Amino acid sequence: MTTVTSAPQAATASALQEGPARTAARASRREHSDRWMPALLIAPAVLGIVVFVLLPAVLSFIAAFFSVPLAGGPWTFVGLGNFERVVTDPKILQAIGNTLVYSVLTIVPSLGIGLGLALLADKAGRAKPWVRTALFLPMTANLVAMAVVFRWMFATRGGFINELLSFVGVGPVDWLGSPDTSLLTVALVGVWRGASFAMMIFFAGLATIPTTIDEATRAEGIRGLTKLRRITLPMIRPTVVFAVVISVLGSLQAFDTINVMTQGGPLGSSETILTMVWKLGFTYYDLGAASALSLLLLLALVGVGIMQRRLLTGGRA
Repeated sequence: MTTVTSAPQAATASALQEGPARTAARASRREHSDRWMPALLIAPAVLGIVVFVLLPAVLSFIAAFFSVPLAGGPWTFVGLGNFERVVTDPKILQAIGNTLVYSVLTIVPSLGIGLGLALLADKAGRAKPWVRTALFLPMTANLVAMAVVFRWMFATRGGFINELLSFVGVGPVDWLGSPDTSLLTVALVGVWRGASFAMMIFFAGLATIPTTIDEATRAEGIRGLTKLRRITLPMIRPTVVFAVVISVLGSLQAFDTINVMTQGGPLGSSETILTMVWKLGFTYYDLGAASALSLLLLLALVGVGIMQRRLLTGGRA
């Protein structure tokens, strides 16, 4: 007896037979596309880093050893000539000295204020999240915008600070226009911002201390500076080292507020390394010297990073 198979039944049988093959092919294509999808997603970011970070860094490193004509033409190899000019130029030496003074004026006060604010915020109880948020607000502010605000606050005429001083009979002070006060004034702004960031670092470190330690010290009657010096600070030693290193790195790279408020003046009294790099490259068009000074700053920052590693590992690295 012959079985007659209709056309629809034959098509259905054929589809059922081809189904697993098609499914396997689609799965293979999907697996192939999934393999390349992460690379496609990060490709724009990688391209941006290569074009705007790595390539300029390499060109800057090479330019430190060459004389770069802005009008075009071949670069002239000068060896260590740019570095020699950098370490002997009085203006650049003044900028390096100002950077060191700025670091001293900002690092210690910002760390001390930040630690104090962190201790106060840690004792705020239920209001701790609100206090922490309020104290962290300076870190969320745009530096350029805040520099404009502070420039108005410290203005000689009509400035908020001088208006307050006038109520106690103190005459107007030329905060930003005098070589004696310009660096101190921009350092105060650095302390304002640095203390906020240090507070958050210390606050995170205090959160790692078990509550049983606090209860034990309270039971033993250990309080105040004794508790801070003998118990709290030793327990958050890695946090303290990290906060110090971050503060040092930030002070050595101070640029935004100083460039907006004083542009390194007057008479170079508030000039720092980065503002001098900016002037060498974009005002004096001395790209070789600017690259050399940038490279020296990079070496200093690497040295700070190595110091941090050695401190955190007890000198074993």
